[in-house]
Amino acid sequence: MKKVVTAAVLTGILTLTGCASYSPWDVMPYQEANAWKGIGVQAYDASTLRSNGFTPTDTKEWIQAGIKSPQTIVEWNKAGFSPRTASKWIAKNFTLENAISFKKQGLTVE
Repeated sequence: MKKVVTAAVLTGILTLTGCASYSPWDVMPYQEANAWKGIGVQAYDASTLRSNGFTPTDTKEWIQAGIKSPQTIVEWNKAGFSPRTASKWIAKNFTLENAISFKKQGLTVE
């Protein structure tokens, strides 16, 4: 009987904890959350981008250039690439490291 009660209590606690789970949308102003949603960015991706200084407006340019991964956006942006330039390098299957190296040599991708 003790096992049944313990299992029931544990199940209840886990259920309540799951219902009270945190969402990144909860910590953003309503209008900002809607802006992120409006450009098709999921909550956890928005949180990552936001914590790296991106706004929905900044991110929209990257998404329009075909780059949707928050990690890719942050890395290429920190390396000094614009959304359009980064998308060209990525489309040609260059790694960020190679793109940086070629860029330092004055080369561009077309």
